[in-house]
Amino acid sequence: MILVFFSLCLGALLGALFRFPWYVFFPATVLLWRKNKGVSIAVFFILSGAFLYSLGTLSPGNYELVGLAEGSRVTHVKVFQGEWKKVHSIRMRTSKDGYIYAIGHYDGSIFYPSYLRDLEKPSPRRLREQFSKEVKGTAFSLLFGEKDNAVYRSGLGHFFAVSGLHVGIAFSLYTTLISLFTWRRTYQEFVALLLLIPYVLSVNTPSVLRAYLTILLWKILRTLGFKTTPSYITATVGSLMIVFDPTVLFTSSFLLSFFVTLSILNSKNIFELVVKAYLSSLPFLCLFFGETNISALLFSIPMSFAVIPVTWVSHLSFLLFLLGLKASSMVAADVANIISFPVDVLIKLSNMMPVIPLPKFLFFILIPVPLILLFDIRGIIRRTSDRAIL
Repeated sequence: MILVFFSLCLGALLGALFRFPWYVFFPATVLLWRKNKGVSIAVFFILSGAFLYSLGTLSPGNYELVGLAEGSRVTHVKVFQGEWKKVHSIRMRTSKDGYIYAIGHYDGSIFYPSYLRDLEKPSPRRLREQFSKEVKGTAFSLLFGEKDNAVYRSGLGHFFAVSGLHVGIAFSLYTTLISLFTWRRTYQEFVALLLLIPYVLSVNTPSVLRAYLTILLWKILRTLGFKTTPSYITATVGSLMIVFDPTVLFTSSFLLSFFVTLSILNSKNIFELVVKAYLSSLPFLCLFFGETNISALLFSIPMSFAVIPVTWVSHLSFLLFLLGLKASSMVAADVANIISFPVDVLIKLSNMMPVIPLPKFLFFILIPVPLILLFDIRGIIRRTSDRAIL
């Protein structure tokens, strides 16, 4: 499945770089099938990724559109071209969050609105906004990935980026609470997954979707009796996300989430995990952020232990808020902010460390690092020559 995932990634990249009717090459995969099934399958998914990207690509021009603004990205986009037509997610110069209506110019890369207004349409982000009115401080920052300049410069911002750690902690909290009512593990896990949905939708980033879908797919396959591995599940989820929206490949959240996760799955201890995570993220730090802080290596291990209780209590606060117990929710949030003292200290210590600039050209030099960490290249080539890796 890893071969399928990387083939789709390469295909989406080719589709973004070259406007071409990629579907004309699909018959070639039939000819390749007789000679090498593995290569044939890789080529098929590369062409599929390029073709899927081209299907919903918006050409440069003037448009009116509606969509869900999330930072600098607009998802669930529909443009009016005689009728409302769904297209891929696009980038937009706006600070708004929630559903919007906009008129403006798209230059092929970024949409520049000349008119923009909010739409009164229910959004998962509204739940987050309501919670933010009640809860402040580190508890809210850890829960929803809010990062100020101090966190960005510390090199420890990945602990504030909502991902597998946050979803895993929430999942463990919910299963623990549900175990008070039923001893059946299957019931505990699936009810916990249902309770996680409001949180996942209110954050709605590729990394949190990856984490949630990975747990969901893992539990479904295990319940049905299928044997699987974490790398297979992660690659499957990544492939599905690219199929539904190929533009997600070009977000920092998606690239960091999947490449780092796949790189650390076979780590034997926490020290190896921290080093692999840091090295595999370096090329993407060059591409998207342009700097790094050496404290990411020095303080990641103590930080990982410090954020767990804070995140656990913060999720408890959010759950109580969902249940309408606002007073109890605020008490839990206050407790989370109190026990976040070690987190705040580590952030301050990290900001005393030097920030190292990372020019973008280093991306092309460092990108082999996560690929080497991901898998044994020689083993992949050997197995590909014999059979398809599915």
